[in-house]
Amino acid sequence: MRDVDLAYVRRLIDLLAHAPVTELEVEEGGCRIRITRAGAQAAATTTVGTSDPIPADTASAPDVPRTAATDGPAGTTDGTSGEDGAVITAPSYGVLHLSPSPGAAPYVTVGQDVQVGQEVALVEAMKVFGAVRATVAGRIAAVLVDDGAEVEAGTPLFRLA
Repeated sequence: MRDVDLAYVRRLIDLLAHAPVTELEVEEGGCRIRITRAGAQAAATTTVGTSDPIPADTASAPDVPRTAATDGPAGTTDGTSGEDGAVITAPSYGVLHLSPSPGAAPYVTVGQDVQVGQEVALVEAMKVFGAVRATVAGRIAAVLVDDGAEVEAGTPLFRLA
């Protein structure tokens, strides 16, 4: 059984409770956590791999979300296929950052090859930064969103050739 940082899960639940989104998905170190907003009567649980659910204390959350964490491949992008090739999408709601810090070179540029698991951007929500990683290999054909733009889960960010 993989150890789950319950404090981290609680911070994610709090983030979802205060953000104007209904779903949050984070994948890090082979552990995938997906939180969706449910009715106020639902209980929050965390599942790791095939283990039994672990109740999470969410009494302070006004609209209690449900969570599920599962083992999976590294990466937080969708890799969906469009007409012109694969598309890397935003894993969650937040502000998109195309470079690791202001004034630094972007993670990727048009024409650059990317590998599975390579970090291509960051999404920031409430001072929490989540890496956007490629789940498919390819060449960046287009950057579809401007740096600093607000994105939602599933927003296409990059088109691959």
